[in-house]
Amino acid sequence: MDSQEKDPARLSLPMNRWLSTQRDDSVPIAWRGDQIFCLGQFRRDVAALIAVLTSREERRWALCFDDSYRFAVALLASLYAGRLPVIFGHQREAILKEQRADYDALLTDLPLDPGVPVLPVREGGCEDIALPAWPEDPRFILYTSGSTGQPQAVCKSVACMDRESELLAAAFGEALRGCCVVASVSHQHMYGLSFRLFLPLAFGLPFDAQLTQYQEQLIARHQGRRLVFVSSPAWLKRLDNRLTLAECVEVFSAGGPLSEVEARLARQMLGVLPLEIYGTTETGSLAWRRQNRDIALWQPFACVRLRLDADNQVEVESPLIPDTGKTLLSDIIELAPDGRQFQLNGRADRIIKLEEKRLSLTEVERRLVALPEVADAAVLTQQQRGRTLLVAVVVLSPYGEARRQTLSEGAFTRELHQALRGWLEPVALPRSWRIIDAIPLNPQGKRAYAELQELFL
Repeated sequence: MDSQEKDPARLSLPMNRWLSTQRDDSVPIAWRGDQIFCLGQFRRDVAALIAVLTSREERRWALCFDDSYRFAVALLASLYAGRLPVIFGHQREAILKEQRADYDALLTDLPLDPGVPVLPVREGGCEDIALPAWPEDPRFILYTSGSTGQPQAVCKSVACMDRESELLAAAFGEALRGCCVVASVSHQHMYGLSFRLFLPLAFGLPFDAQLTQYQEQLIARHQGRRLVFVSSPAWLKRLDNRLTLAECVEVFSAGGPLSEVEARLARQMLGVLPLEIYGTTETGSLAWRRQNRDIALWQPFACVRLRLDADNQVEVESPLIPDTGKTLLSDIIELAPDGRQFQLNGRADRIIKLEEKRLSLTEVERRLVALPEVADAAVLTQQQRGRTLLVAVVVLSPYGEARRQTLSEGAFTRELHQALRGWLEPVALPRSWRIIDAIPLNPQGKRAYAELQELFL
């Protein structure tokens, strides 16, 4: 019998209990199309990969997967084997080659060759091998999306991830009993890792190993299942109200706030107002809201404390933050009179230091978009010959497209460069340019900075 069935009060299992032999081998873990993976198979697949990893010398294993079941196998196996999982927010070979100093080898289900040893991961373990002891204080490295152009490595504690699962179980777990989890967001990012993978495995809910990319797929997967849908504002705002209702028990959304119109469209098409989650890679989940009134404030989870320091920066205290339990947020919030609820007023400017000057990448983007030739823009940093420079990716307006037809690309970008000189000091002027049709977004609906960086390779 599943240990969660023995203890109805416990809604969340810590990671070191996910593969417990006290749980029934027939407990469904995940599915892929018509194929179902149960706990017994999950345990055998993890054990088989542990045996391979412990026979090798590499310590830092990058995990790059399309399939969430195989990712879960790789994550558990590398932790049990005493290895350090490294999770990048992308699966792009060119960027993996650039980041080779950050890992020793790669576990993947993709045809990648980044110049390090690569182990393909497939299911099919057939031997019942005893698992090694769970390591003391296991951790993994998760990279942020790199909004300044340079992704940052964040060391995440499994203990903090377990605490987050307990926090989510206390807040929402009872309503999710008997559900299945599908997702439109990648497990390679913090939100997807927490809600697409940790949440179902900790709650004992089967999850779809494949990504739900289109509304029609969600409708098909709804048949015969009580669904929890883990999504993003970018996905939800594309809902088509001409399609069939795909009623969900719960819809989670994170990566940015939904507008009131988008939240209502989601309720119309999915049967429930989305439960929006606010948090960061460093802090995990911090607060939630459901837009059931005109001004929907964010509600911190019970264990989270927010305060403004003397410099008006937001300090957060949470047991989900490794080691110190405290950090400063880079977002702008306005606390309600009760000191608990808050309004989210957007991200603070992305500040970098370049040639001893503090620069706002957000301000450079704002000045670019103010030009009549530019409809959208993204600014990031690049290392060139040992120097840090600003580079820009722009989407042209109709006027910009027409103007570009009359000039060479070099002359056109020099014209943009010259137009910025009245607003920005020389060090803040982009040195390289790329013109594209649209700024790419990742599955979380955030700008895909890894793809943007690749444009300058």
